[in-house]
Amino acid sequence: MTRATFLTFAFTLSVSPFGSACTFCAGSFASRQSIRERGQTATAVVHGVLADPKFGPDGKGTTELRVTTHLRADAKLGKPATVTIPQYLPVVGDTPRDYLLFLAEAGGKPDVVGGMTLSPAAVAYVTDSLALPAESVKRLPFFFRHLDAADPVVAADAFLEFAKASDAEIATAAAGFDVAKVKRWLADTTTPAERLGVYAVLLGLCGKPGDDIAVSALLAASLRTERVTQNLGGLLAGLTLLNETDGWARITALATDAKAPFDERLAAVGTVRYFQSTRPEASRPHVLAAYKTLLGQGDLADVATEDLRRWGWWDLTADVFAPFDRPTHKAPIVRQAIVRYALTCPDDAAKRFLAAVRKSDPTLVEKVEDGLKRFANPKPN
Repeated sequence: MTRATFLTFAFTLSVSPFGSACTFCAGSFASRQSIRERGQTATAVVHGVLADPKFGPDGKGTTELRVTTHLRADAKLGKPATVTIPQYLPVVGDTPRDYLLFLAEAGGKPDVVGGMTLSPAAVAYVTDSLALPAESVKRLPFFFRHLDAADPVVAADAFLEFAKASDAEIATAAAGFDVAKVKRWLADTTTPAERLGVYAVLLGLCGKPGDDIAVSALLAASLRTERVTQNLGGLLAGLTLLNETDGWARITALATDAKAPFDERLAAVGTVRYFQSTRPEASRPHVLAAYKTLLGQGDLADVATEDLRRWGWWDLTADVFAPFDRPTHKAPIVRQAIVRYALTCPDDAAKRFLAAVRKSDPTLVEKVEDGLKRFANPKPN
C-alpha cells in the first residue's frame, strides 16, 4: 500500500463517526442496500417465476413474473397474479427462473423498481427479515443465524446486515450469538476472507477467557496466509477483547515496528482506533502508550498527532512537539499536523510552541489556520 493510499484510508477512519458502520468490514458494504432495506422502501414485494421473455424494439423487451408469493402487499395494487418486467430476462437452460421483485405504485398499477434472482427456499428468510423490528440490535441475532446459510444469497445478505451495523450495535447484540459457531467459522479455511476479521471480533465479544486460542492460532507466523494478513485489524481486536494483555502487546509492537510491512502497521493503527472509539476510557493507557512511540516515527507521526487532536486527548502534548525540527519529521504533512494540533490544543505549552513557529515559519501557520477555517466552514455546493 502506498503512502497516498494510506492517507486516504487514514482520513476516512478519522472522520467517520463511531457508529456509522462495522469497522472491520472491508469494501463498500456500508453503501449497499440489503434485501430488507430494499423491501422497506418498496410499496410491495413479490416472488415468482419468470416466463415469456420477449425482445422489444426499444432493445429492452419484457418478461412476465408469475407471482407465487406476496411477501408484502399494498391495498392499491392488490395481489396481482402477474407483473410485467420492462426488461428481457432470458429463462433458457439452467438460468434461474425464481425471481424477487420490488414494486412501487403508479396510477394503481405495479411499477418495477428493482429485482433479483431468489430461490424459493430464501422466501421465508426475506419474509421474516421484512418483519424485523427497527432496532438493529434486535435484528442482528436473526441475521447471525443465517450467516452460514446454504443459500449464498441469504448468507451474503445476512453478512451485509452485519457490515452495515455499527460497532456498538454489534457489541450490544453479541450476547445472542453462538460462540461454538463463531469458533467453527474461524477455523474453517473455506470461510470467505472478508469475514475473518469480523468473526474474530464477534468471538471477542461473545467468547470467554481461553477462546483467544482460536485467534492466536491464526496469528501464528506459520499460518500468516494472505487472508489472515488482510484481516489483521479484526483479528487483533478479537484477540484483545479476549486477552487484553497479549492483545495490546501485539497491537503496540506491530504499530510501532518501523521494519514491519506498512499494511500491517496500518491494520494495527486501525485496531487502536477501534478501541478508542468503543472503549475510550478502558483503552486510554494502551492507546497513549502506542501513540507515544508513533509520534517519534516520521512516517506515522502525522496520523497519531491528528488522531490525538481530533479526540481532544492532550496527554502527549510534549511528545507531539518534541520532534518538530528533526529530519525525520520535515515532511510538510507532518509539520502541518503538529501545527494543527498546536492551534487546537488549549495547553500553555501549545501557545508557546505556536508563538515560536510563527516567528520561524509564519507561512506554515497561516496555511494551517486557513485549512482549519475552511474545514470548519465549508463552501456551500
